[in-house]
Amino acid sequence: MSKTNLRPYNITRNLDQDAWFLYQTTSFGFYELCATLCEEFANLYNGFITDHGLHRQARLDYWVSRYLQHADNIRRGVKFIQDGGDYMPMVDFLNSPTTDYRGLIEQPLGWMNEEQSKQWKTSHEKLSAACGTGHVTLNNLRPGGLEWLRRDAAETDSPFLDRDDSHVGDMAQSIKFMEKHGILNSLETYPRHTINDDFAVFPGQTCPRTGVWVPSQWIEGASNFSLAFCIEGLSMQPAYQIIGLDMWHLDDEDGGTLEPDWELEGDPVTKATNTTWHFVENGSMDQKSPIGEYRLRCEGGQPCPKSGYWITPAKSLSRRYFKRGDTMPEVASDYGTTIWQWDINQSDPKL
Repeated sequence: MSKTNLRPYNITRNLDQDAWFLYQTTSFGFYELCATLCEEFANLYNGFITDHGLHRQARLDYWVSRYLQHADNIRRGVKFIQDGGDYMPMVDFLNSPTTDYRGLIEQPLGWMNEEQSKQWKTSHEKLSAACGTGHVTLNNLRPGGLEWLRRDAAETDSPFLDRDDSHVGDMAQSIKFMEKHGILNSLETYPRHTINDDFAVFPGQTCPRTGVWVPSQWIEGASNFSLAFCIEGLSMQPAYQIIGLDMWHLDDEDGGTLEPDWELEGDPVTKATNTTWHFVENGSMDQKSPIGEYRLRCEGGQPCPKSGYWITPAKSLSRRYFKRGDTMPEVASDYGTTIWQWDINQSDPKL
């Protein structure tokens, strides 16, 4: 990395927006969404395998069960949090569905038709976006505080001390990314998140309360620091100052002309900094979560809870309109119980 390519980070910050994003992506509703997306992908994949009569071929069935296990693991992770405040298993549980992609594509997939391949890819991209984002939100829990405590050790010259592995800087782009995949909806006005001055903690000290924390530099007007989601009982991480954006693409050895949009891109370069952390209250506690309606679901044989278009992974091209009170049909499949899910795309089909 060339220091001469660092551009200043001058983005107006919005504490309410950024805190809202961190609280949303660590909520139980969000974790259930991640589990359901893994389940949906497994059911979709299983349905395609059934359609083509390919059960017990290669390791196709293994990957169906693998993603059902991911869903179970994420729900187990929620229980760990509820019962003991332990978020550490969730870090790995959210990472695995995304990193398993390599194993998935090493299997024969050419048997799917074009429409099935598109649905398969879209479904996995959505679960990867959700699980991957949730993983990144928690990604500083392990190293942040420990690296800070070890920083003066003579035998330690860690390359990780200054690296912020969580969400860096303004969350607007992250929210747009999630909105693109139909996971979160941006808000015109974000709920008010107040700073609680009763809690003030230094890096390396034990976090007294799980939630979002803001560094004192932000409160004093600096725009190049990030909020952090920290866990009670773990060591507080340092504040990561964004010292600039690494415009690596400007070092084009071939001298080629790059697209204008590239001028807006850059990787944040951060430096671990001492600070006083202050707790940020969750302003969304009394707000309706934008995640809520997305995962409305109903078992076959039960009355439809809401009029609109519904889909089931048990059958290809299953999208149908049901009125509230209609009995949701059961579909014969190898998976068992038919689960109908609310389609986030409620537009009428094109004729």
